[in-house]
Amino acid sequence: MSTPGERLAQLKQQHGSLNNAVKTIHEYTYIVYDDNGDIVYKSIVEPTDLKNDLQVAKFKTVDCKIIDEQGKSAGLFYIEKDEHDVCHIKLKTFETVSIKSDRDFLSEIKKSNTTSYDIKIIFTDKKFTVTAHDNIIKNKKFKNTNIKFYITEHKDPHFIIDSYTINTDELYTNKSIHHDHSLDATNLSIYTIKLFDKYVRT
Repeated sequence: MSTPGERLAQLKQQHGSLNNAVKTIHEYTYIVYDDNGDIVYKSIVEPTDLKNDLQVAKFKTVDCKIIDEQGKSAGLFYIEKDEHDVCHIKLKTFETVSIKSDRDFLSEIKKSNTTSYDIKIIFTDKKFTVTAHDNIIKNKKFKNTNIKFYITEHKDPHFIIDSYTINTDELYTNKSIHHDHSLDATNLSIYTIKLFDKYVRT
């Protein structure tokens, strides 16, 4: 496998100058996404050795500006494949993230200083932490189930900024799971589809 420097040298030789080679490299952007359409990452280098549950869509870089211009997170968007197998970048809305059934709906996790909880969220300017109460860990009510948390504009579940998926088995084992982030947590809300009875945010 060639190094980035070697690939650049090859492109420079093919296209006659460094400027032309750089333009060629930046002409396309590759977006890696999962089975739900959620964007995992994007790159100007074509990904290889993807996991089984991940796919890649190739776009002209100019068509990806909608993501960069938001200045927040690729979590705002998802990839949708149409009937012709053409991929499109879509803005997430409430309808795209909610499970359509009578009992499954997004609920806001509100701030509270209570010590009584099933799931506790600590959301600082650098970390998003999910902690399970000891009783939840002992009971292990939902095994190998994914819990999804949505970071949104203040009290607006239609405007999703980012999302985190936590597996219950991993949570039972570790008690707390941490995710680093670069969001301004001051005035953002957190929503989830409730599995447990009591969620609190501190």
